Amino acid sequence: MNVLPAAGTVLGEAVRAALLAAGFGVFVLAIERWYQRSHPPVEWTRKTLHVGFGVVAAALPWIITSHWTLLVLGMFIVVPLQVARRRGWLPSLFDVERPSMGELYFPLGVYLLFVAASGQRVFYIISLVTLVLCDAFAAVLGDSYGRYRYRVHREQRSLEGSAVFFLAAFLGTHIPLLLFTPIDRGASVMISLQIALLVTSFEAISPGGSDNLVLPIGAYYLLVKLTPNSSAAIGLQLAAQLAILIAMLVLAKRTRFLTFSGALAAHLVLYSAFSLGGPWWIVAPVLALAFLLALDRAHHGRLASAAEGHDVRTIFYTAIVATLWLFADNAFATLVPEAGPLSKGHPFHVLFVGALAAALAVIASWSFANMPRFRRRAPFVRSAAALLLAFVGVAWPGLWALRGEQMTRELGVATLICLFALLADMGLRRLLPRVDFGQDGLRRLALGVLLATLVVLPLHLWWQGLSTRDLLP
Repeated sequence: MNVLPAAGTVLGEAVRAALLAAGFGVFVLAIERWYQRSHPPVEWTRKTLHVGFGVVAAALPWIITSHWTLLVLGMFIVVPLQVARRRGWLPSLFDVERPSMGELYFPLGVYLLFVAASGQRVFYIISLVTLVLCDAFAAVLGDSYGRYRYRVHREQRSLEGSAVFFLAAFLGTHIPLLLFTPIDRGASVMISLQIALLVTSFEAISPGGSDNLVLPIGAYYLLVKLTPNSSAAIGLQLAAQLAILIAMLVLAKRTRFLTFSGALAAHLVLYSAFSLGGPWWIVAPVLALAFLLALDRAHHGRLASAAEGHDVRTIFYTAIVATLWLFADNAFATLVPEAGPLSKGHPFHVLFVGALAAALAVIASWSFANMPRFRRRAPFVRSAAALLLAFVGVAWPGLWALRGEQMTRELGVATLICLFALLADMGLRRLLPRVDFGQDGLRRLALGVLLATLVVLPLHLWWQGLSTRDLLP
């Protein structure tokens, strides 16, 4: 590298990016040649590219200095690959049965990690290990030796592959932490176990190659959050997560309300509430899950096949808005410097609870429209009943668990979120006339709940003595 122009200069960055792009092109053509001559499984050729690209990506902080260089380099890689996909070129990469956008998510995940982990090279390497080596081992070994399989949307995974991923993630986290950081051995073991279990769960339920984006960012976030804690504190978190995971798996097995992937997704939502918010934050999602189970039993599983149960998609669209507000509350409290009033008192807890209650209200209104007892009632009556169920079942106990009796304004905010979510769903149903209980209906549900929380947000901040400008760091 000494013969190249200095890193950080325009010429130095351009030369390094050109060399990386050329090397990537040669590597892709070599893999295609291998595929045309020897006809190995496409999964092998894809994962070979995955690992090769990942090894180069791991060295990027020592090669280039500007994220703009990486952004331009990523465009020079992604655009030709998308052209090749559309024209049927490079079957060694794209001749797969399952739909995947991994070649797009991978560069995006690396770029975001490069930006976020600036100055944290050990964390950067660990996060890439979970993306590159763990995913490759799990895919190849799971495909070859996996006997116990489960479905994630339209894809199939294996328990053996997930076990390989867990072991590789544990070692890939523990060894670098032990060798290159001052973290003691006990804390390193507990942190590695916690991260391995979490990223394995994320990988198991990420369809369409989205794990290439979720895993590196998620692993880095977990490293930042967990490494300052003691081994005892992490042990408590790990025990809580295992308890929640076991409870969801038992629920899935006994009721068939959830598939295996649905149970993993539900456990991640519940554990996120427990870990990022606190023990009392788990009340609202547990109650929402309980009432969704009751509604599902009342009208025979209209959101999903009763034989299959609800998978990761149902959990994702039902809880995504609430989870975003959970992360916002935690980020302002722990990650955003000088967050001011937004770092105290959990100002987004009411939006978290309100989003869960609103999702329940919308689903309840769908359910009531298909129950013989409510079907002939006026839509206003069904909506009022759904709103009452969400208020009594989720909003009131979810807010009371954290705030006690001092929650009059918060109850008003949560009720408004539920009301606006019902109105938004009615409006979106006219604009987007699709099947209520399919994936399109679930997307509409998430969009309606998001719009409702954003509409109520200024009023909530005003009651807190804040403004929307306080959301800016």
